[in-house]
Amino acid sequence: MTLRRWLLALMFAAAPGYAQTAPVSGFFVSTLGNDTIAIERYTRSGDKIEGDILYRTGRVRVAHYVADLTSGRFKGMAVTTRRVGTDPAAPPVFSMSALVGDSAATVDVQRNGRADTAATGKRAFQGRVALTVPGVPAAYGVYEQIIAFNPPPAADSIVIATPGAGLSPRMSLSRRGRDTVIFNGGFIPEWIEVVTVGPNGRIIAVDATTTTVKTITRRVDRVDFDSIARRWAAAEATAGAPIPLSVPDTARATIGAARVEVSYSRPARRGRTIFGGVVPWNQVWRTGANAATQLTTSADLIFGTTLLPAGKYTLWTLPTPSGAKLIINSQTGQWGTEYDEKRDLARLDLTQTRLAQPVEQFTIAMAPQGDGGILRMSWDNTEYSIPFRLK
Repeated sequence: MTLRRWLLALMFAAAPGYAQTAPVSGFFVSTLGNDTIAIERYTRSGDKIEGDILYRTGRVRVAHYVADLTSGRFKGMAVTTRRVGTDPAAPPVFSMSALVGDSAATVDVQRNGRADTAATGKRAFQGRVALTVPGVPAAYGVYEQIIAFNPPPAADSIVIATPGAGLSPRMSLSRRGRDTVIFNGGFIPEWIEVVTVGPNGRIIAVDATTTTVKTITRRVDRVDFDSIARRWAAAEATAGAPIPLSVPDTARATIGAARVEVSYSRPARRGRTIFGGVVPWNQVWRTGANAATQLTTSADLIFGTTLLPAGKYTLWTLPTPSGAKLIINSQTGQWGTEYDEKRDLARLDLTQTRLAQPVEQFTIAMAPQGDGGILRMSWDNTEYSIPFRLK
């Protein structure tokens, strides 16, 4: 069955065992600091959930999803993502269809009209299964149904397979008190979302501030979804795409005979308190966002008393209320959550300076200084720095 035909079947089919459920609808607004980055609307009626998520991260786009439900389980899902205002006849930016059997799901994924062979195929699973909408923030209308189908017990976790096109193949649910449910990702164990649930089973709020995305989502009575979509699209057409969550960048400098580069991603402040807030005290920080921050040098360098032969390294930071340390690590090429302390080469004191004007986007810079150079890292009202020299 083609994606189009199956999507139509989802929209019009009815399962008698679930059709008596009273219709439920809702709106969710997700913020990152003082910026609204996503809005969701959804309706659950009979045997299906249908919703739209308006994203403002990267290009303004809308993900439309339809999930087929029957007898307390997910039977299938279709998702189509398009940029706002584009020709509806043009291939979508992303599309996914997933049909769930007893022990396997068949998933078909396309990007810009072309098959994504890595994401397409049959996914085996065991036990409970749910389907999710790929994207950040998540589809909380779907989360609400996952909780309804899988009410977690007071003490134990429930593990649920999610054989769609998302990053994690599974998630776990656990209850913390009467009105709190914890969603924990599979591939990313530290991805924890704290969901506040009302007595009627409706999601009231989602706190994802312990994740790397750090969003807050709240249920609202109503928003003018279509009007906001047009306004965001018009702003993008005038001023360009919104700033991504964390822009990739590279700081470069020539220090004597050495060519030195630091590749990193630049999260934005967005009105938040950074050190001691977004970046907790006394915890190793990836020194940016996304992939681990990587230093590459063409010649031997000396930081403090530590010799770094020409090559590649990753840089980490340990901020505390009284100062910070720069951690130089020999592991490279990993994601920024994959820190291995056993591969540390050095932990060096950083000089801390209070800035007169706050820095909106995290910035790393290097410059010649004396017979070597200086590495500076600035964000919010704080700058950390350390000198280095050629061997």
